[in-house]
Amino acid sequence: MSAAAFVVREKDGSGRVTGVYSGGVQLANGHTSESRSLQPSSNKKRPRRTWNDFLSDVFLPEGYPATVSDGEYQIWNSLQAFCSSLASLFGSRAVLQAHGVGNASASATNAILLTVLQDVFSRLTTIVAGYYLGTSLSPEAKTYRLLADVLNDAAIVFDTLSPHLAALALSPAPPFVHASAHTTSRLRIAALCASGACRALCGAVAGGSKAALTVHFASAGARPGDVGDLNAKDGSKETVLALLGMLCGTVVVQYVHSARATYAVLAALIAAHLAFNVLAVRVIALHTLNRQRAGIAWKAFRASLDKDGTPHSSAPPAVPGPAVVSSAERIFADPTRLLGPARAHCTLGAPFHALFPPGGLSDAQIARVLAAFARDRYVLWPAPAGLGAVVALKEGHAARDHLRAWAHAHEVARRRAGRARLREVVAAREVVERSFGTFVEAARAAGWKVDEGALVGGSPVTMSVEVGEGAAVEDKKRV
Repeated sequence: MSAAAFVVREKDGSGRVTGVYSGGVQLANGHTSESRSLQPSSNKKRPRRTWNDFLSDVFLPEGYPATVSDGEYQIWNSLQAFCSSLASLFGSRAVLQAHGVGNASASATNAILLTVLQDVFSRLTTIVAGYYLGTSLSPEAKTYRLLADVLNDAAIVFDTLSPHLAALALSPAPPFVHASAHTTSRLRIAALCASGACRALCGAVAGGSKAALTVHFASAGARPGDVGDLNAKDGSKETVLALLGMLCGTVVVQYVHSARATYAVLAALIAAHLAFNVLAVRVIALHTLNRQRAGIAWKAFRASLDKDGTPHSSAPPAVPGPAVVSSAERIFADPTRLLGPARAHCTLGAPFHALFPPGGLSDAQIARVLAAFARDRYVLWPAPAGLGAVVALKEGHAARDHLRAWAHAHEVARRRAGRARLREVVAAREVVERSFGTFVEAARAAGWKVDEGALVGGSPVTMSVEVGEGAAVEDKKRV
């Protein structure tokens, strides 16, 4: 008689054992007799659920912390949300005062008109922000994540200033501001409209940047996480923190009434709010290459190569990882700036007329430039000002082409090829061709997602090029 036993261990999303079950099959004289006992084994009892487990299930995503990266970010993000909720109470109280609460001469009609005007500015700002900033939010997620909170603080400041501006009016004569007995001061109306615009811009910017960061947090952990679950649990945490901030704020606002005390407490809360946001953004190490991170990585990689692109030593050139690049990354920086000896800039995805402006090169010279880039999915030419380059993308371009064009622009700036000579541009491209494959492999080994680049947002203008005797003039310049 022999026995074939089994043991089943149940684990939750984070890998913790929640139950152990065992069973057996007895084999005797060719007959099978099955005996199962699907109960927790005697030596491994199912752990009892505690309040800590319950709160973890409610506020932490499934599989935490294995399915979430940058855990330190969550701490700073929680602290900044608490400060923001507490500071917003002062702004809410000021808005009520600006609308006439406590003022016998104020009317409900004026309050409604002010609310409608503020809402109009808010909605128009949302539309304009979506049009101008929509494609930039994901590539520059860290920048706009911090900018959203700066705009939110600006809205709170405008709200708190609005009741004090009711007694002031603009004047064409110095000092340009004088006392006014009207309750509908233009300065107060302007402050409330600016507050609504800043708050709407904050919502538009925060929504796009938060979506990009949520994908990063869910995909950069030890195991892939659920983006929807992570977003839902993050909303639950923000709700609880907002409630705590409101409860604490109800105690604080009862003892802070004067303008001096209000602005002192508000300044401290805003300073703490911005400090926590800076700390939160600084710990984020995104694994995608935007223009600034790609420039830092290429500059470090290029330092290990000779002028012609060959390595200094036998050791393969290395690319710094996301954590190292994040420490050198600036939160507010011009994304078009190239990291080189000169303060040069590069425009990716430019239209043809920006690549070769009228009055520059002749048709024959343009044809030679286009022929030189016949095998590439981009065309690069030094900027008219002599600092940097302009890049136009061809049909079928991909993230790898964006990265290669960005490295080519850095090499052009390194050579200071501002005199718009084709041989200098081609020589810079040869250096990139010689070392780009090594750069991509080293970047992938360092943890970068080179095929998910964020150098170009949205759908840039592309062009198809035909160069030859049989091509018509309009085909050469067809965009």
